Amino acid sequence: MTEDKVMVSVRVRQGLLAQGIAAVLALSVPVLLALYWLTIPSGSWVWVAVAHAFVIAFLVYSIIRYLRVRVTVTPTHLVEHRFFWGTTRVPFEDIDRVVMLEMHRTMASQSRLQMFVLDASGQPLVRMRGEYWSRNGINRIASHLTMAPIEHIDHPVTLDELQATRPEMLYWFERRPRRMP
Repeated sequence: MTEDKVMVSVRVRQGLLAQGIAAVLALSVPVLLALYWLTIPSGSWVWVAVAHAFVIAFLVYSIIRYLRVRVTVTPTHLVEHRFFWGTTRVPFEDIDRVVMLEMHRTMASQSRLQMFVLDASGQPLVRMRGEYWSRNGINRIASHLTMAPIEHIDHPVTLDELQATRPEMLYWFERRPRRMP
């Protein structure tokens, strides 16, 4: 079996792409229409057309990047293709454990499944957040990570609780500022 053979691969939720496109259109179309309205009579509409072209190019680039986001399990690696920062290839021997838990931002918000793939020092190698990945997708990836123990946290955890008990598992922007109890 070759290293590049894919055992399972999951993609990010596609509904988020439609929401993102709708948000960009809702913000940019009225502004661009107003700018065209104001600049066409004076002949300076070319600058608006250039800005419009940049918005379209950025949107197309973002769609392409979004469609490439996925997490893949090969026979030897866990591979994360990210939106911004390229690709992370984690050899199975670097994975010490997997933590799966339900997390919500506040007690009032709906909890989402989170999967943390950790190294021996407890640092996250890969994180799959329920805001972006389907529950089924997270479970499919976890079912193929048999080389490490999977720890299931039975009760939903708030962000505050995770900041207090396991801050090393969170992204830097989630660790600070710490909220006071």
